[in-house]
Amino acid sequence: MARDYQIHTVRMSLNDNSNIARARYIPVQKFLEMGTSGRISFPSVLFSMDTSETVQTKVGAGFSGGYPSWEIQPDYSTFGPLPYKTGIARLIGDLYKGDGTPIETAPRYVLKRVLEEYKKLGYRVYGAFEYEFYVFKETAEGLEPAWKGLHCFSETKQSQVEDIFVSLLNGLSEMGAGPEVANTEYGSGQFEVTHSPFWNLEIADMAFYYRTSIKEILHAKGYKATFMSKPINDMSGSGAHLNLSIHNEKDQNLFDDASAPDGLSDFCRWFIGGQQQHARALCALVNPTVNSYKRLKPYSFAPSTNTWGYDHRGAMIRIPGQRGVNTRLEHRLSGADTNPYLSLAAILAAGLDGIRNKIEPTSPLQNQDAYHSDFEPLPRSLWEAINVLTMDTFFKEMLGESFMMDYLTLRQAECERFMFHVTDWEIQEYQDIF
Repeated sequence: MARDYQIHTVRMSLNDNSNIARARYIPVQKFLEMGTSGRISFPSVLFSMDTSETVQTKVGAGFSGGYPSWEIQPDYSTFGPLPYKTGIARLIGDLYKGDGTPIETAPRYVLKRVLEEYKKLGYRVYGAFEYEFYVFKETAEGLEPAWKGLHCFSETKQSQVEDIFVSLLNGLSEMGAGPEVANTEYGSGQFEVTHSPFWNLEIADMAFYYRTSIKEILHAKGYKATFMSKPINDMSGSGAHLNLSIHNEKDQNLFDDASAPDGLSDFCRWFIGGQQQHARALCALVNPTVNSYKRLKPYSFAPSTNTWGYDHRGAMIRIPGQRGVNTRLEHRLSGADTNPYLSLAAILAAGLDGIRNKIEPTSPLQNQDAYHSDFEPLPRSLWEAINVLTMDTFFKEMLGESFMMDYLTLRQAECERFMFHVTDWEIQEYQDIF
């Protein structure tokens, strides 16, 4: 394939535990010489870095261990050309130690670990992340949103930024990402571009590609895209809603039950029950930054309570109206800054706990305000969510103890840096009056 597309360079990528896309570039001749079992080196210290690129010495081997090199093994099933970068192809790699042992703290490995549990039970996972994101442009005054004001689904406004839509839809289509629909959203410069569903590991792989490709396509056009959950005060947050169903080996949708009054199977209810059982701990895994929690605000179309309902956009879990083969849930908890591998792994793990233990969910919302104080609140900060996750032994067992230790250490470091940082809000609020 590399020769067919006149590829001269291959980019091997992966996602780390701070949700940063890491990569190495390889000349195509070297790539072809590697063969199917070849690997390239990767510095393990990168997995000890938080979002500021500060090395957290309690994560990984530490200086006493010398931060040895790991190796990236390419997953050739993910190989494909980047149509918006002539002559460059990309693929995703998995991390191993020099002796061939997989790196158990790597997000893609963590997801594979959970998917293996589903495979043992004869289950297959079908779904897609639905990303929202903001687009900015450089002006004389600095970065400004691609447009000003609220123009949600506005045909007039969308026609004025068609260069963005056309570039994204064409670029994503050519790379096989299967974009479906695109529109402006409820924020200045906010977009949504949905794509078709995929199976199992591909759900997260495609979400990873989707996010990086959108940023690269728009960068080439002179724009800057961000998947930060809340980049603008007083504007809508950006989510990464996960549309999901579970199927058996005969491709029957296990969420569907035509004989049930609401069309949902016991299996589906138990899956939802597992989400609710672990919702507060789950927050720290699917909303991984300090900024994530600025999105989880009442009356903002983002969840702030542990609720579910039929076609209810205030709930944590929304059940769309389609039934039969299209029965699914929309998990609305994850922010756009989520790591798709860890988000999918954590949601599937919680669902599996619900299925195995037949955990019943709460009553669905029925003409009720999801933001009412009667419902269990979700964590209001990363620090609160981390404290809850620390106490949840289930995720430690399902996702791996070594992963959990590293992940919590990185998130705690981010919280501590933020805690001692003087913000613009504090300056504006207090500087003149005190």
